[in-house]
Amino acid sequence: MTPLSDHKDFGWFPVVAAIMTLAFFSIGELYRFFLGLLAILGLAQLVIERRRPGEQWLTWYIAAFMCIWIPILLSVVGAESMDASLSVALRYLIYPFFGYFLITRFRTAGRPRSLLAGTFAILLLWTGDGLYQLATGVDLMGRESLVEGRLTGMIPGVRLGFVLALFSPVFFHAVRTFGKKLPLLWLSLVPYLVVILYGGSRVSWMLLIVSAVLYTGFLLLTSNGVDWRKIAPRLFLVVSVCGLAVYHSNWLKERFVVLPDLASDDYAKVNAAVSDRLPHWEAAIRMYRANPVNGIGVNGYRDSYARYSNGDETPRGQPHLFLLEVAAETGSIGLIGYGAFLVIVAAALFRLARQRRYEPIPWGISLLVAAFPLSATLSLYAHFMSAMVWYLATLFFGLAAYAQASMAASSTPASHRQ
Repeated sequence: MTPLSDHKDFGWFPVVAAIMTLAFFSIGELYRFFLGLLAILGLAQLVIERRRPGEQWLTWYIAAFMCIWIPILLSVVGAESMDASLSVALRYLIYPFFGYFLITRFRTAGRPRSLLAGTFAILLLWTGDGLYQLATGVDLMGRESLVEGRLTGMIPGVRLGFVLALFSPVFFHAVRTFGKKLPLLWLSLVPYLVVILYGGSRVSWMLLIVSAVLYTGFLLLTSNGVDWRKIAPRLFLVVSVCGLAVYHSNWLKERFVVLPDLASDDYAKVNAAVSDRLPHWEAAIRMYRANPVNGIGVNGYRDSYARYSNGDETPRGQPHLFLLEVAAETGSIGLIGYGAFLVIVAAALFRLARQRRYEPIPWGISLLVAAFPLSATLSLYAHFMSAMVWYLATLFFGLAAYAQASMAASSTPASHRQ
């Protein structure tokens, strides 16, 4: 019997659970409880199955997890905020069991097109919510959540545009995949990008550009030839509409106007251009210099800031840069682990590309974008961001496991499948 024939084991549940988890990221803290439930199922399955550690992509996932978790655990030793650091180290134990459950189930019941369709539907719903908020000032749940003209939508705060930017490679891939039967589907790119723009986060815009560049590379890799005569007019229309959206919004124009100040030698101008983040970064550098081995302890920045602020009395909760957050809170050990995590994901992408297993690659690109070292909006170790990173990692490695099992099944002679 082939691995792919074992669909009686959980059937559609893995894909449905993955889609539900994504939806729950927009409903308060519900994603945390659902991740915990799936982790319990994973632990139960691990005990029942006593599976041997021979599944390649599960091993890759665990290796990637260890690259992040071991430095977190070591940062607890001598942490300046012991309770905060220990809570993160323990909370992270959800992810290997959550990953075990979905990756092993995806291997036999991955259904990549169904997962892509469900994810695409949720992203379109969030996009529609953003447009509704632009038109009415409230989101689909009736909350008046526009902040200084910026969209917040069903994922409150600065998260709507940010999350849409993270998932843009998956969105691009869905438009490309389903657009073969629905040619006008490419028009959905216009509202999607407008909502990211009106989210007002310059980090989101940066991540969107990174996503577009990486996905373009993926297109060039997987296509025999790109029909630029068809793509160029569409791209021109999308860029033009986005340009008009910026032109007709004074506050949005102001956020673009200050970008050249990043090259200034005036501290005040640079600090304004990066939304008053220079003090965050300077304190994080001082933390790293004072604690270069294992940092001040994960999630300890808020409590330790006053001791490293050089007189700044403004309360600041996180470094607002993944690279400096890792350095300050987990030290050189954390930086090595973080680098190894990115190398593992990149190596997995190259391996899949060489083997022409393309379906997981957009998810891997989204994972790289989610863990991008220069991301500066959310805290890497906070509940939301860590859950998002490991959610994407689980889907990426799960789809890779499914692709491997599919290839193995297709190459097995029919006489051996009995």
